[in-house]
Amino acid sequence: MSVLGTLLHFSRAIIHAHNNAKVRNLMDVPPPQIRRDRDRPGSPDASEKEPGAIHPGGR
Repeated sequence: MSVLGTLLHFSRAIIHAHNNAKVRNLMDVPPPQIRRDRDRPGSPDASEKEPGAIHPGGR
């Protein structure tokens, strides 16, 4: 195999591994803490320091 053929082979292997890693990361389940926070509804009356507080003014 020529030098260019070897480089092409390795570059394709790197691209393939990179694409596999992206798919694996997208398919990973989020940690339990994030799932709990996502399911908790926000309350407009919540204190600013409480998790899940809604801030109508934004920043």
